[in-house]
Amino acid sequence: MLLRLSASNECDACSVLGNIVFALVLIREDGGGSFASSSQHNLFAAMPSLRVIQREIAKLPQGPPLVIVISGGTTGIGSYIAKELARLFASKGSKLRVYIVGRNITRAEKVLAEGRYLSPGSEWRFVKATDLALISEVDRCCADIIKQETDAPFHGGPVRLDALYMTHARSPLVNREMTEEGLDSFLSTLYYSRIRMTMNLIPLLSASPLNGHVISVYAGSFEEVKAGDEPPIGCPPDDAYGVSTVRRNTVYMKNFAFEELASRHAGRVSFAHIYPGLVDGPAFTDPGNPLWFRVIWRLLYPLLWLTYMTSAEDCGKVMLYLSTPRFPAKGVKQEGIEPAMGTDGKLGSGSYALGQRADPSKVRSFDKVRPEGVGERIWAHTMETFERIVRKNKPQGSETEIQAGSWETEIS
Repeated sequence: MLLRLSASNECDACSVLGNIVFALVLIREDGGGSFASSSQHNLFAAMPSLRVIQREIAKLPQGPPLVIVISGGTTGIGSYIAKELARLFASKGSKLRVYIVGRNITRAEKVLAEGRYLSPGSEWRFVKATDLALISEVDRCCADIIKQETDAPFHGGPVRLDALYMTHARSPLVNREMTEEGLDSFLSTLYYSRIRMTMNLIPLLSASPLNGHVISVYAGSFEEVKAGDEPPIGCPPDDAYGVSTVRRNTVYMKNFAFEELASRHAGRVSFAHIYPGLVDGPAFTDPGNPLWFRVIWRLLYPLLWLTYMTSAEDCGKVMLYLSTPRFPAKGVKQEGIEPAMGTDGKLGSGSYALGQRADPSKVRSFDKVRPEGVGERIWAHTMETFERIVRKNKPQGSETEIQAGSWETEIS
């Protein structure tokens, strides 16, 4: 979503329209955001073609069986990933197990049924989540997945997870809310709960016989931080709170958190966050959106579809492309494959920020927005946030609760 809403969630239709047009022009010219770039080049020249993407993802069913988790997989981009997986494994369904994590059982049943129909012999499982803005709920869902994989390893093992796709998010068009754990719901679903889910599932991802892949879908390459700015850590202050500031903080923190994780799990797991583009889907017409937005969307939709929007099918293919050797874990090299540029400006560094066609849309340099020690500050902030929440939740904790730090001991 490209709109910036005030803390009171009020903005008029003209302002919204102006923001949409401005954002689209910016994306066209700039390749999807600003990461203190040292050079610029044409977005479309940098994009891999859909033909190349299709060729590369077609190799996935030829490898070992895959176990995939998709959070937010009951609708929108998560469901598009699920459908493309099913299509890709249409003749090799026995080599695919997919976990769909989401709230709506009815929608989940449709996704699971379609997956089984398109990919006969494949396994589709639903993990119900009540609210993934809550760290305790993320822990519970992860514990469920870990237990299921431990009890019945796919194809006899190893107990593993090959890819984690995180698409869950709270709508930015509804009123701001704080969770019972003290986090802003919007920021939590985009950053804290995704980092927590990643870390909880690291033991399984590290066991992948290929290279575990973590993919976070939301505004990769939209950092929007300038040299000299105070690093945007935590939630934006109330007087500056809005979609654009939450996006800025999310992407900035996630970049450094993913770099830290890529270093800690070098050779085993890669991490990518991607801007998916303006993807056609139900989020824009949701009855829960304000009336003014739905009216404007209906007016703009024909023009956007003709000029800019990404189809559900193409989006699904691009997301699967992120699980190919083009995006390796840090230090992994494969003969004949040129790895993507990482966020540290090095090829194949294990942490990637990508545009809508899985392209590092600029030759990025983070030197000007990487003050000394900022990575350590973000990591410490994130860990302290988790530890505070775990301590708060402990009296009401359950046997399935995953304690902060448990992932480190399990994989050491």
